[in-house]
Amino acid sequence: MKSSRWLVLALCLALGSAAHASDASSGKKTHDAPDEAVDRQSIRRADMPADSPRFEDFPALSRWQGKPVAPRVRADKRSWLFRTELEEAVAEGPNFAGHYRLASWGCGAACFQWAIIDLQSGKVFHPANLASTEHVNVEESLYEGDIHAVHVRPDSRLLVVIGGVNEDPKQRGISWFVWDGRQLKRIRFVPKMYGDS
Repeated sequence: MKSSRWLVLALCLALGSAAHASDASSGKKTHDAPDEAVDRQSIRRADMPADSPRFEDFPALSRWQGKPVAPRVRADKRSWLFRTELEEAVAEGPNFAGHYRLASWGCGAACFQWAIIDLQSGKVFHPANLASTEHVNVEESLYEGDIHAVHVRPDSRLLVVIGGVNEDPKQRGISWFVWDGRQLKRIRFVPKMYGDS
C-alpha cells in the first residue's frame, strides 16, 4: 500500500514537471519561466529608480464626490472629434487628482491618446506633452501591478508614464508628471531609447 502511494506521488511530480516544461516551450508564462519578450531594449523593473517620485508625495488638493458635469466637447476640435470617448469616461467618475478623469482611447497597436477632464466644470485638457503614449516592449508587472502605459490615482496629482510619449523616440522611458490644474509638468525622466542597454 505504501509503495503504491509513493508511485502515485512520483507520477504526479513527473506530470507536473512535464506540464511546466510544456508551458515554457509553448510560450505560456509560468511563475518560474523568464519573460522571453523582455530583452535589453525593454523597459524593465531594473530601470525604475529606488527614489522614484511617489503618489503619496503629490496628494490631490481636494476630494470630490459630486455629480460629474458633461465634458465641454464643443470648446476644442479634438474634444469634438473624440466626444464619445470623453462622455463615456466622465460617466466613470474621477480617477486622477481629486476631481479629474484621465481618459484614453486607442490610436493603433499599443498606442493611446489622452485627455484630462475636470468633472466639476466639464473642461477638457489635451496636454501637448502627453498627447499619446505607447507601451511596446515593457516588462510585465513593472509598475503598480500591470503594464498599462499611464498610471494615476484619484488621491494624487502624480501621473506616471512607462513607454514612449508623443511618438518621439527620445521620449521613451519612464516619466513622472505632476498636474497643477491646468497642465502637466514633467518632474523626472529616465530615458530608455531603443539601442540602450
